[in-house]
Amino acid sequence: MGTKNNNTGKEKQLAVFIWLSYFNKYLFEEGTITEKEYSQMTEKIANYKPA
Repeated sequence: MGTKNNNTGKEKQLAVFIWLSYFNKYLFEEGTITEKEYSQMTEKIANYKPA
């Protein structure tokens, strides 16, 4: 029973990571953010820990 809740939490974390990464890449490719901002955000996304 605890494993299912744990997997659900990991699935949510993965979904958040995927969406943030996708949106960050989209903003960079559209020219909305610079390469420096893209790199900074990529690092922040990689180090993201949910509250």
